[in-house]
Amino acid sequence: MASAASVRLAADALSAEAALASYVERPLPEHVAKSFRSYLASRPTWPDTEHLHPMEATHDRIAIIDFSRGDTLDSAIGYGRNLPPRHSAVPAGAAIAHVLSVLPSELATVATLDAIALLDALRRETGRRQYILRLELVLGDTCRRWHRDLNICRCIVTYGGPGTEVAHEDGVTREADGSVSAVDEERVLRLGSGAFLLMKGGLWPGSDGGAAHRAPAIGPVPTCDTHRLLLKVDVSEDF
Repeated sequence: MASAASVRLAADALSAEAALASYVERPLPEHVAKSFRSYLASRPTWPDTEHLHPMEATHDRIAIIDFSRGDTLDSAIGYGRNLPPRHSAVPAGAAIAHVLSVLPSELATVATLDAIALLDALRRETGRRQYILRLELVLGDTCRRWHRDLNICRCIVTYGGPGTEVAHEDGVTREADGSVSAVDEERVLRLGSGAFLLMKGGLWPGSDGGAAHRAPAIGPVPTCDTHRLLLKVDVSEDF
């Protein structure tokens, strides 16, 4: 697992065959971190979640960012839930703004810059056409078991609550198919708020593993009082 000084360098680090994950330690300024904590403490209610079961552990807002019209974010388009359909998609910047519109303006600005940095770095590194942008509000325990994702690549920034836990590969025991069977808890990195985590999944070309990781335990939905706020960018299989 490689530590990097920037998101672009972290994406570059994934080009090494042995690298399954990379990260950037980026502590948030205290006033920003406090604002994110205050936002979570306010127990925000997001639109379009009324249909979800009361025990649903996550609420999310999603857009597909598509670079089929060019290599830069300025030429990219976005579509998805509560956005125009693919054939009449909006500029990517508008799609990002829509996903993040539930946040106070100061916090939306932080998340927007992070989304842009991740999309730019992943586009340069992978050359893939489509990416899934997701803002996720976590209200209870999810994915507490050690696992690898069956995707190409996932990037996570935690803004509030405990960060995602990822294992150094020398502490991971795997099954023959690359799935995770055990992790040495002494070889685990627990990332703080504001850090960028980039992880290869089991579908990364040439990879038969995928970074071993898990969500931290925060408690079941009815009694959980420590919520999490995440920004995720996935490299999508083109569709």
